[in-house]
Amino acid sequence: MKHVPTLIATALLAACIDASAASTPTTAQLEAHTWQLTRATDAQGRRIGELFVRDRPPYTLRFQPGYMSESNLCNNVSNEYQLLGNRLILRNGVQTTAQCIDQRMIVKQERAGSLVHGGDPAPTLELDDRGALVLRNAQGDTAVFEPAPLPAEGS
Repeated sequence: MKHVPTLIATALLAACIDASAASTPTTAQLEAHTWQLTRATDAQGRRIGELFVRDRPPYTLRFQPGYMSESNLCNNVSNEYQLLGNRLILRNGVQTTAQCIDQRMIVKQERAGSLVHGGDPAPTLELDDRGALVLRNAQGDTAVFEPAPLPAEGS
């Protein structure tokens, strides 16, 4: 029993260290890379498999001054974006209107839409201690995007 206060203090310190490891990204950090989805889980911790289609490139976010694009879906999507603290505010969205033959891509697009655009309050963004972008939405979904190089100029 003598060690209980020490154990509690250690647990609190570990929680503080974990919380400080994440940081709110700046627009410069967001715009320095494209962001490819590597993991996604729902509020119960289950993998969101619809976002991962075999033999297809990963769902990708690209931030440019004032705009965020979503690619490798059935259609490409673009929105004006703004960061308010750690909240990702999207507005004035447009998307292409390609008709997809592959049903898996249609489902992927729908699930990506609910991940990023569904719910109030707006999703939060943070950079974890490894530099990955972590998005959390109001439904409790969590998506982890790894940084990837920007496309070459003119691409």
